[in-house]
Amino acid sequence: MNEALKEPVIFEEEHKVVQKNTEYYDMKWGYVEDPARNNTWNWAAFFLFTFWLAYRKMYKPFFIISIFQLVWMIPFFLVDISQWFHVLFYLSIALLTGRQGNRWYYNYVSNVLKQTQSLSPSKQNSYLKSKGGINVGMMIGLNMLLGVTFFISIILLASMPTETNIKDVVRWSDEATKLETSTDEPAWTYVKKEGRYHIVEFTGFDFSKEEELRMVFHVYHDKDMFEWKEVHINGKKLNEKDAAEYQLEIRNKPLF
Repeated sequence: MNEALKEPVIFEEEHKVVQKNTEYYDMKWGYVEDPARNNTWNWAAFFLFTFWLAYRKMYKPFFIISIFQLVWMIPFFLVDISQWFHVLFYLSIALLTGRQGNRWYYNYVSNVLKQTQSLSPSKQNSYLKSKGGINVGMMIGLNMLLGVTFFISIILLASMPTETNIKDVVRWSDEATKLETSTDEPAWTYVKKEGRYHIVEFTGFDFSKEEELRMVFHVYHDKDMFEWKEVHINGKKLNEKDAAEYQLEIRNKPLF
């Protein structure tokens, strides 16, 4: 049955905690037999999961999901993992929060009401005010803090001299993107460290020219820079002049 066609249920006690947009939660919670155990969909929780959680003062799930996000980042700086796993991870978090958010909120509201009953009448209003309703300031502040934490974590993790981070110095560049988009089965291989630099190779098949490519780069991870050193086409190493012309050709190629 469509939610809009179901007989409306008024959650009067819960209104004391919800305070804002009570009609929405009356409809969502009234649609299921037991809102403490059954789920209904929440689009705001799906698209803005950490913002919505902080907005509704559900700080515990906010921090749990935030910690999961921070921990999830770590392997991507240690080993090569497809960025599509990032998309799947965040989609899973969004689906989880969108699907279960209303149930989480009902249980949060119920717990606040339960705690309120143990307080004296003089303290109940202040407790409901602190735990109920919404908090735009905390929503903005906590998510700004999360963003800063992400930024600092990324800088620290990227500074680690792992093979993945060293290769990323090259493959996150525009030149690398152009090489990858114009080749079949592009691959980046960490070779070894020599003195102050690391040797990284790119291989692929240029489908427009039907050429096997192998590029050698010197990567200075501490300076976040790299140099082209060798260009091999169909197993033949180009001389310095031809290699420079090939590099210029790649640089001048449209990005997309």
